[in-house]
Amino acid sequence: MALLINNAKFKNTEIVAPQIYVRLQIWNKPNGKESIIALLTGLDKENALNYKSIATNLPEQVLVNVPDGQAQDLLTIHELVKIELEAKDFQVNIDLA
Repeated sequence: MALLINNAKFKNTEIVAPQIYVRLQIWNKPNGKESIIALLTGLDKENALNYKSIATNLPEQVLVNVPDGQAQDLLTIHELVKIELEAKDFQVNIDLA
């Protein structure tokens, strides 16, 4: 499971990167409500999984709060991060593969 982002820019440039593959590294807080998520970016799945990251204008971390009644699970976290990034004008799709 990952995020695919279509309009990120290479850091400190105006050059739009090709589709960015983003894996989430998640730290769930014990309260069941808050999660800190690091965004691991790569030009493709292999690079992201091997920590061959690329510098983009994406935030390095995102803090999300899980709404009452929702589980603090992978799909929920991916959906919440997607919402946070879309609020910053990124085009985001969740890749379930």
